[in-house]
Amino acid sequence: MLDNDLLLLSGGDIPFYGGYISIHQPTIKEISMIGEECFHIGSRFLLFNKDNLTPEDKIGLENQSNFNIFMSVMNSKQSAKHKTDAMMVLTLMFPTVRFKINKDKILLQQENIEVESSIAEANFEELQDIVRQMFCLDTIEGGKLYDPADAMAAKIAEKFKKRQQQLAQQQNGDKKINLFSRYVSILAVGLQKDMNDLLNYTVYQLFDEMKRYQMKQDFDIYVQAKMAGAKDLEEVKNWMDDLHP
Repeated sequence: MLDNDLLLLSGGDIPFYGGYISIHQPTIKEISMIGEECFHIGSRFLLFNKDNLTPEDKIGLENQSNFNIFMSVMNSKQSAKHKTDAMMVLTLMFPTVRFKINKDKILLQQENIEVESSIAEANFEELQDIVRQMFCLDTIEGGKLYDPADAMAAKIAEKFKKRQQQLAQQQNGDKKINLFSRYVSILAVGLQKDMNDLLNYTVYQLFDEMKRYQMKQDFDIYVQAKMAGAKDLEEVKNWMDDLHP
C-alpha cells in the first residue's frame, strides 16, 4: 500500500515497483485534455473489483480474477467506452510509453529501456492502490458509466449500472461532471489565487487544498459564533489538524 502523503502532495512521480516504472501524477490541466467524464469513467474502471458485484452478477466469474475480467474487456474487439477511457487515463499516467495490450498484460514500452514494464496480474492491486490514492477516488463522487458490447463485459455492466444509479442520486440527477473546474473556481476566488496556478495542481493537491479551505471556513465560522455568544455549538476540528491521519 502506498503510504507517502508527502510524495502525493509534492506532485512528483510515484514509483510503481511491481511494474518497474514510475507513474506521473497528471495535473488538472492535463486531465482537461480528455475531460472529466472520461477521467472519472476510466479511473474508476481501473479499480474494477468483482466483490462489488451482486451475487447474481458474479455467476460465471467465480474463477476469474479481477485482473482477468479487466483484461477481457481491454482485449474485447467491441468498442466499450470505459475501455477507451481507461486507456486515456493510463496515457496521462504513463505519458512517455507506447502501450501494447496482450492477452495477459499491458506492456508499457519505453524507448532505450530494456527492462520490461507492464501491468499484469502480479501488480494490478498495487496499481489500483496508487490510482485510488492519487486520484482521491474514495472522495470523488460523479461519473457516467456505459454498457460494454461483448459477452464477458456484460457481467461487469451490471455493476456499473448500479454504481451509476447511486452516483446519480448523490449528484441530484444526470448532471455534467465539473467537480475539478468547480474546485478550481472556488479556490481561485476564496483564496485569491491565480486560476492558472490551480490548474497546474494534481488531483491530490487540489483536494488537499479544498479540504483545508473548507476546514478553515468551518473553524472561522465556529469561532465567530462562539465569540458572539452562541451556545450548544457542535465543535469543529481545528483547521490545522492533520488531513491524512
